[in-house]
This record gives sequence, C-alpha cells and structure tokens, in this order.
Amino acid sequence: MRGIHLSPSGWRAIIAKEFTFDNMLFLAQAIADYLKQQGARPGVVIGYDCRFLSDEFARCAAEVLAGNQINVFFVPAPTPTPVIAYEIVKRELSAGIMITASHNPPMYNGLKFNAQHGGSGSKEATAWITNQANTMHESMIKRITYQQGIATGVISVIDPAKTAKKYLEHMKTLINMELIKEAGLSVAIDPMFGCAIEYLGNILSSAGCQVTAIHTYRDPLFGGKAPDPDEDSLQELSQLVVSSNSCLGLATDGDADRFGVLDSDGKYISSNQMIALLVYYMLKTRGQNRDKGVVKTGTTTHLVDAIAKKYNVPCRETNVGFRNVAEIMRKENMLIGGEESGGLTIFGHIPEKDGILGCLLTAEMVASESLGQNGQKSIKDIFRGLQEEFGCFFTKRMDICLSQGEMDALSELLQHNPPKRFGDLQVTRTENNKFFIENGGWLLIRQSGTEPLIRIYAEAASEERLHKLMNAGMEFVRLKEIREP
Repeated sequence: MRGIHLSPSGWRAIIAKEFTFDNMLFLAQAIADYLKQQGARPGVVIGYDCRFLSDEFARCAAEVLAGNQINVFFVPAPTPTPVIAYEIVKRELSAGIMITASHNPPMYNGLKFNAQHGGSGSKEATAWITNQANTMHESMIKRITYQQGIATGVISVIDPAKTAKKYLEHMKTLINMELIKEAGLSVAIDPMFGCAIEYLGNILSSAGCQVTAIHTYRDPLFGGKAPDPDEDSLQELSQLVVSSNSCLGLATDGDADRFGVLDSDGKYISSNQMIALLVYYMLKTRGQNRDKGVVKTGTTTHLVDAIAKKYNVPCRETNVGFRNVAEIMRKENMLIGGEESGGLTIFGHIPEKDGILGCLLTAEMVASESLGQNGQKSIKDIFRGLQEEFGCFFTKRMDICLSQGEMDALSELLQHNPPKRFGDLQVTRTENNKFFIENGGWLLIRQSGTEPLIRIYAEAASEERLHKLMNAGMEFVRLKEIREP
C-alpha cells in the first residue's frame, strides 16, 4: 500500500514522506478513472493553497487529468477552497481538486476532492479512489505535459482576478454589504499567510470597512505554526485589534474554509459561541427564510438547539464532518449549517464550509447590532443577551496524542463496550460516542479524521460542571485498559 487515504475530508500527509509526486500521480489517475467510470464530461477545476510546492502538485494533477482527456480548468494562484467549490457549481463541472492541507502544520500538504454540487466527495467515491490509487500499476498512469495540455486546449487557465470578482459578486447576494458600509466598521484581519490574502481584506474594504491586516504575504511555513484560527494562534491579531482600536478581529485558516473571531478587546470568541450567535442573528434579525431549519454536528453547542426551538424550526444534529452538514443543507430545507471547528455555510451558498463567508456574516451581525444600538456593540454584549434569554452553555475541547494502536483500541472499546459511567458521572444515554450525563451535560470522544489525535468535547451549564466532565473524559481516555497491548 502506498499510504494514500482520501476521505470526504481530503487526504493530508507529510511532504516528502507520503505526500510525494509519485503518490500524486497515482491519486490523480485514480480520480480520472473514477470520473471516467461515472461518465463525467464537463471537466474539473484545480486550485491550490500557499503551501510548499502546492502549485507544482496542482500542475502534476492537471497533467494526469489532461492525459486522460478530461478538461482541466486551472487557477494559477493560491485560491480559497470555497472559491474552488463555487467554481465547480458556477461552471457546472464534474468535480474539483484542491491541493491543500487546510489548517494542518506546515510540513503537511494534501488534496481535497469535491463533487459536482461543490461539496465534498462521498464516502463511496473517496473509498473507490483510495483503493484504486493504492493498487494500480505505474503503467496505468496517463500523463501529458502542462504545456501540451495548454496547446491542445484540454487545460484552460482561469484568470484569478476574474475568479475573485465572480466570488465577490456572489457574496453580495448573501451578505448585506450596505449594512456593513453604513456601520463603518473598523476591522483587523489575519489571513494567516493563507489563501484569503487576496480576498478577505479586499471584500471588507469594498464593503466600506477600515481594514488593518497582518500576515498578508505567502509564507509556506505560516510563521512557524499551523494556520489554524484558534485562540493560541491569534495572539498577534489580538494585539492588532487593541492597538488599531478595531471593533472586530477576523481570521481564516490556510485554505480559508474555517474562520476565527476576536472581540473589540482582543479576546477570542469560540466557534461554538459564533455558530450560536449567527444562528440567532439569521433567525431573529434577518427575518427571511424563517421556515428553514438549522443543522449542526454532534460536537456543536446545544445552545443552537435552544435557539431553534424558540423560533420553532427543526434543528438537525449529524455526525462530525462538514460533509454531513452539507449533505443535509443540500437535500433539506435548511437556513444555516455549522460545526464546532469553525465551519459554516448558509442557504443559497455552496454545500461547503466557507471561512470568508463566516467572517462577512459576523461583520454583518456586528454592524446590525451596532446600528440598532446607535453605537458599537461588542460581541460579548451580544452573547450576554443570548445567555440571559437561553441560559449558560459552557463548552470545551481537549486534544490528546495517542499512538495508532492506542487510538484503535479506544475506538474498539467505544464501539463495542461503551462506558456506562465516567467516574461518579452516570451516563443516561449514548448516541454516536456522545454520552449524555445524569443531571445535565454531555461528553463526546472521537478520533480525528485528519490528525493523529483523540478529541474530547464537553458541554455543561456551569464552568465547574464542565471542568468535572472534561477531567472524567480525560481520565477515561488515559486508562491503562484501553492502551496498546
């Protein structure tokens, strides 16, 4: 086996270890074989992020697809994953390939495969492609040079500026730019050396915001850390928010499909809080489409459920993975879908998470609340109103590194012999590794689909109760009984 594992979330591996040009050839040929088997004709859009050699890996994939006489639409500049997904839908193509490792550390690169509807490829599709890529013979690879592809017309180069303009025009149909302009927001941004460099600041400026930015150039090392817009990684943005007297700090991850938010005092607002705030804003303030429901992953706060209940709309909970959110968004009558890790999409947009959209919708919410108060209103002020109305929901996530053997043993235990209690905490019911605890709160334990980590999530009505739940979950994961023999 070559170590290629394409899931609906993509394939990510260490550059020069598993993520090599040889493996890219096999994976690209497997994708071509899959598309030909499906009878797909219109073509594939290919984009890439700011990582080391991403442009060359993208060209490699383009050469293989072109060698299989599949039309390629190539974007020759770092481009956000949601923009590539939007291109698939706009051009009515068969699929999209994005060379990216998203928010993973700099030594990683990866590939994401999106279907014709713009969302992630299905489990069945990615499993077939994985098997084909790992078992095919080298002689099966068909490839022409990039120059041959251009000369014969099977590779078409897309102007990145036109791609950005089309995406901006689409954003104007989803976001109230005039409302943002009227509020005159001052915003500090951090695209984290990633794909949103040419997007986030430009869109906010066009909406009348005063924008101050950091990390707006390509750095394949991402300043020496993972391009993940979490609290630890946004300390420089926090300082900028305060020093520039901005009312808001906005960040996107490496491929701009996740977003992070800081308040006017530079304090981090968790993704769980932001998802709840945006669900509330969409249902209460926007007014339109109030008959549509909400969808979230099992790791996302139950504050969302409480908000949906008040507005008498369904709240669907699905397994972790934005593909599951997107599938429900695509097939059912849903207004907004989100996940705890910073993924979001709304009705009328692609069934793929979009960090730029999340940032813009946050700016619109702050603009709306500020204008309604005749003065700027902090996000914490807005969230405090939610707590007063719906009660307190405290959430936390902890990541623990285990060996593969330990993770396999833990997964086996959770699947076949799930615990009935965590210490002195009694489990009342279990759904998909989510344990509901007597007297309130829940724990969820799962293996990351893209990193060698076990993730523990918890939610409770008080910080004391949350602390107790997290400690119980961590103690369970570290028990000797589930360790590798």
